[in-house]
Amino acid sequence: MIDSSEVLHFMERAAARTRGEDDADDAPDDAYLATRSEGVLWARDRLHDALQHVHAGGEVPKEARLRPIKKAIVTAMRPVTSHQADFNRSALGAIDGVVAEAERLAVDMARQEQASIRLQAAVATTDLTVDDINDTVRRFGDEVERMAGTVAELRAAMDAQQVRISQTIDRLRSDLETVRARQDLIFRAAREALPGGYDVATLSQLTRELSTGYEQLYEDLEDTFRGSRDHVKALVADYLDDLAKVPGRGPVVDIGCGRGEWLEVLRDADVPAYGVDVNQVVVDRCTERGLDVRNADALTHLREVPEGSVRAVTSIHVVEHLSLDTLVGLIDAALVALQPGGLLVFETPNPTNLGVGAASFYLDPTHLKPLHPQFLEFLLLARGFAQAEVRFLHAEEGKPRLQADDLGGSERAQGVADHINWALFGPLDVAVLARKAAPADEPASPA
Repeated sequence: MIDSSEVLHFMERAAARTRGEDDADDAPDDAYLATRSEGVLWARDRLHDALQHVHAGGEVPKEARLRPIKKAIVTAMRPVTSHQADFNRSALGAIDGVVAEAERLAVDMARQEQASIRLQAAVATTDLTVDDINDTVRRFGDEVERMAGTVAELRAAMDAQQVRISQTIDRLRSDLETVRARQDLIFRAAREALPGGYDVATLSQLTRELSTGYEQLYEDLEDTFRGSRDHVKALVADYLDDLAKVPGRGPVVDIGCGRGEWLEVLRDADVPAYGVDVNQVVVDRCTERGLDVRNADALTHLREVPEGSVRAVTSIHVVEHLSLDTLVGLIDAALVALQPGGLLVFETPNPTNLGVGAASFYLDPTHLKPLHPQFLEFLLLARGFAQAEVRFLHAEEGKPRLQADDLGGSERAQGVADHINWALFGPLDVAVLARKAAPADEPASPA
């Protein structure tokens, strides 16, 4: 007999699946019901249609027309159709398995689609989050740049303020030194005016130290050993660049102007200037050349000029004639007379050249003693000048120089050779250029 109940149960289960009524553990979920393909639905419909004919070959439905005849025929054909039920069951089972697998795949695809949608949503959310982060980072970067700009502005302002403070301190220090210099000059004059002190003639300190009574002889000596006028003018013309850095149009006062070469250079450059010298022969010669030279004691003259009215004070080959006391007085008087930022120039023979310090220096019998450039630099700074620069001048040309090979050729020999060359053939003169402190709002030019 055909196990029609099993076939009917299977077909009913398949039909229930098509209606979504199966409560089995593997029943499709809502995602499947919402996403079943038309192919799966068509297969389920065909299984439902086949359910009505599952009895074919095994029995005749009760409602069939001519049922007795058909039943007799089925009974007669049973030897031939005895396996029809198994075939029907196997075929329907295979079909149901295929449909079930299709359902499972559809469910999996629906789940994957949902997962893909969730992933896309997550990616979109991540993109938005990344965009927000980028915006935040950009705003933070802008803020950092703004703060960096503010810090840079503050640093620049602080640097500028520090420069102003430093300039103010330098100016106050210079003012204090100027007051001290003025006080020293007053004390000098007061001391000399005391009863039993110096007479009136001794008030002219430079006159006392520079006057020899042999003015013409001294001029002849300078003509012989100083060099031609054109040569000296070419040497001193370099100071024009330094003078150009000094603001203002106050006069240049040349102390001990000698033959007036420097005054001629200044006149040709349209720089207001005049000289002061105690040698009447010098004054007469310069006057004949149309130069403004005054026969006076320079120290006394500087005390009398209005304070802060002089652009520059120059003294070329004079300080080596002075005692320390007079030299300090000259420096103090120059500091008071100079305008803020004004320039002081001392040029003197270079004693670090042994040929100068030990020999040619004494060609002039009025020279008192060589002055080391480091001492002059120290003295100018100690007496209140804000800046000082040592500048070696007028190197000898054409003299043979010692080479390292002459001493063995080693690196140490080169150093020894350089030292000997400097000592024997170094610059003949040295200048110390000093500047009075500039106003607080005006930086001083390098000396």
